[in-house]
Amino acid sequence: MKKLILLLLLLPVAIFAQSPNSLVSFGQADSVYSDVLKEQRQLWIYCPPVDTNYFKMPAYPVLYVLDGDAHFAYLQTIIQQLSLNGVTAMPQMIIVGIATSNQNRMRDLTPSADPKMPGTGGGERFTAFLEKELFSYIDRKYPTAPYRIYTGHSAGGLMVVHTLLHHPAMFNAYIASDPSLFFSNSEILKNIDDVLGKQDFTGKRFYLAIAHTMNQALDTFQVKKDNAMGSIHTAAIFQLRDKLLRHPENHLNWSYRYYENDYHNTLPVVAQYDGLRSIFRRYFFPTYLYTDSAPNTDSLRQLIVSHYSTLSKEMGYTVLPYEWEFNRLGYEHLARKNFAKAAMFFQLNITYFPDSFNTYDSMGDYYKETGDTTKAVSYWKQSLAIKFTKGIQEKVEQMVAAGR
Repeated sequence: MKKLILLLLLLPVAIFAQSPNSLVSFGQADSVYSDVLKEQRQLWIYCPPVDTNYFKMPAYPVLYVLDGDAHFAYLQTIIQQLSLNGVTAMPQMIIVGIATSNQNRMRDLTPSADPKMPGTGGGERFTAFLEKELFSYIDRKYPTAPYRIYTGHSAGGLMVVHTLLHHPAMFNAYIASDPSLFFSNSEILKNIDDVLGKQDFTGKRFYLAIAHTMNQALDTFQVKKDNAMGSIHTAAIFQLRDKLLRHPENHLNWSYRYYENDYHNTLPVVAQYDGLRSIFRRYFFPTYLYTDSAPNTDSLRQLIVSHYSTLSKEMGYTVLPYEWEFNRLGYEHLARKNFAKAAMFFQLNITYFPDSFNTYDSMGDYYKETGDTTKAVSYWKQSLAIKFTKGIQEKVEQMVAAGR
């Protein structure tokens, strides 16, 4: 029975994994050959759709998901729910689900070998695959921003913690959902005080989710003295929490939550939701102000500029609003004859996206609507200088002809 529980804690995906074909509607299948691992690795990719006929392609943070074949679908739904339709709880993101199988999961997701489990201990080679091959492949093929998040559950969470401790520069943020830190007699926790005491984690974020995997009658103090497998699993995670609390000098920006009403295999969805909300807790902007009449134009502009400036410092790269959103808002205000705010959104788009033909075209439309034909033609011509578009050329010709 003890061995069965151990397998359940380490191999939940073997039971709950979905068929790859069932995920196609949530993204696209991809794969990459690894010279490090000497095998083809299956990937599930979600990249937010953008109409690049009109708008510049944004750069997106990338969420790397271990056991991607099990967790990809709901993560894509969570991210869409929290980043689309005026919701700004987090940015839109690229998701890279790294699929696993019964043949390679325990090899890849265990940083040390356990003599009782042959084939384990390949975590460092898997990490080399990520760092030397997968990152460059994703950055070449998809519009990535320089911000990576690493997330995993169970044995995947074990690898997330190992990577945070020993390769912190690989990712900007880490989410570990009920990590199997008990693996190989909790080898990962040995000498951890030295690592936490010497490593500088400035700029790194970590979210730790702990399930109530032990006997329901036990509390978080009693579990440390119980030797049942579920208790050993949970006690090891609390040991990590305690050690993290003892080392504030390493500047790790971290938080944790104990989910007393969830056990190991009910935790992933809520843990990922809370982890992403924690990492992006300062991302929110009250978008209702975009169309509210209360803030005047100057105040709203200052709020927007300040927000994205602060976010850029927080994230470590230039964070921009979405061009299509400000474009839509500009036309919405223009239709309502809120000319000052229409001009503000169009001008912000030009400021943030000076190489986009669409931003100048929209400003030309603004000046046409407000009766300044000279400026309308001027902006349309700037748009044409970036990209020739027949429709914009026709607007110029019609305006010039009407002025004769």
